[in-house]
Amino acid sequence: MNFSKFLIYYLLLVFTSGVISYFLPIIFDPQKVLINNYWIVFSFMAIVTLIVYYLSDLGIRKGGDNQSFILLAAVSIRLILTLFFIIVFTQKTRVESLLFIINFFSIYLLFTTFEIYCLLRNLRHQIKK
Repeated sequence: MNFSKFLIYYLLLVFTSGVISYFLPIIFDPQKVLINNYWIVFSFMAIVTLIVYYLSDLGIRKGGDNQSFILLAAVSIRLILTLFFIIVFTQKTRVESLLFIINFFSIYLLFTTFEIYCLLRNLRHQIKK
């Protein structure tokens, strides 16, 4: 999967999950579904996913011995940026703990699962060559 094809799927994922997230507070009680600054968390994870996938894709395309190190570095960058964001966000914003955990990790798992799926498709193509 080339980067332009990934970008199409990525934008479709962001749009679909954004629409679902927009309508959740309308359907259910807004205080029990999403945190106050949900869209900041959503945007951050979307941007980090795009950056990390791009770095991982470069590593896969480069190939060779450095391929696994670049993938590991991309995962480490995601983890460090995410932990830094959690610290800053929870210090600057007053949030309900359980609701924040549910919102954050649902977004995190959604984007991480999508990224891993796309990377595995790229690796499958590399193995066939």
